[in-house]
Amino acid sequence: MAKNEQCYVLAEMTVKDIREALKKITTVLLPMGCTEQHGYHLPLSTDTLTAEYVAGKVATKAGCIVAPAVPYTFSGGELPGTVNVSTQVLGLYVRDICRSFAEIGFKRIVLVLGHGGSENLRDIQESLKMFLRLEKAYKHLTIEVIGIWSMSPVWLKSMREHNYHADIIETSMILCIKPMLVRKKYVLDMPSVHNELIADPDKYQVSDADTKTNTFLDGYCRIPHISQRSDMKVGVMGNPKGANASLGKKVLDEAIANLAKYLKKAR
Repeated sequence: MAKNEQCYVLAEMTVKDIREALKKITTVLLPMGCTEQHGYHLPLSTDTLTAEYVAGKVATKAGCIVAPAVPYTFSGGELPGTVNVSTQVLGLYVRDICRSFAEIGFKRIVLVLGHGGSENLRDIQESLKMFLRLEKAYKHLTIEVIGIWSMSPVWLKSMREHNYHADIIETSMILCIKPMLVRKKYVLDMPSVHNELIADPDKYQVSDADTKTNTFLDGYCRIPHISQRSDMKVGVMGNPKGANASLGKKVLDEAIANLAKYLKKAR
């Protein structure tokens, strides 16, 4: 670690440590993952592992405090092992964490997401928008939500090639971080299902009504019943073939370097 680089791990600090650290550090990173299926070859903790890894390295480079990760969020999937926290509860939970961080004395809170998910991302953002809108006492507070994938050009390129979930990138990252957790045999859903999932990752779910957002002028909305499609058994959205630790390191290094650079620049 360079002389000008400092990282504090919140879970390992004492009251006195926090007081001293706040004299020079006002940014806290909150890694957010998910406990959800990642096919037959990756662990349920994949998103949490990547968020923790990136946030820990970024905290060192950018001189921040890194908080314990949030391992339970909203997936929407229903395959064995997946744990869903409703977006309403999750939003309130994250708001309370941010409120506590603000009361401690942090001026900037950065949520480092290892898990996206359209509903998960949308509702975290909306909940925090409402928090800052209504809580006038926190006008000084800056809250940012950053997906680690957005900081890696290689990862973004892979997404544009329809690799979204338990794919070559996520598999490569876990091969870099914790290779012992990656199973050697890659299994995909039957072709008809897999092709739909890579064309649109939200195709993992089915609805009995139109789920498009209604406008004010519409004045009507039928609330749908939504569930995971019954013919999805594996849940890989992309292709893990060709994954390797070197690719994982490249993606992680990109995300770490670019996020650290952003945090330093935006101070």
